[in-house]
Amino acid sequence: MASEAFLAHKTRVIRLYRHSLKQMMSWAVQRTLIYEEMVNIRSQFEANKNVATLAEAEQLVESGEKYLASKAHPDPYIVPYYVGGSSYHRNPPFPKEISSHQNFGREGY
Repeated sequence: MASEAFLAHKTRVIRLYRHSLKQMMSWAVQRTLIYEEMVNIRSQFEANKNVATLAEAEQLVESGEKYLASKAHPDPYIVPYYVGGSSYHRNPPFPKEISSHQNFGREGY
């Protein structure tokens, strides 16, 4: 039971860390700013690495999630080829009714 609670907490911490890095990418544009903020975020997580009790650690994660939600970007960055990105389905696959010939110029009409 305790190990399951620890694994669930560990997953929440990892997700919070990843989401905070991804959200930071929406706010910072220059790479130098991004690297500085990555170091700041990592140091905040490292500072709370050895918390005494699981209850205190969960309280820290909850406060981190609330802080992250309060700092959400109004127009978050979306990777271009993900759903909602600028290049999503720019070159969609061919319909199944259209056949593709791989012997260029020797189709044999």
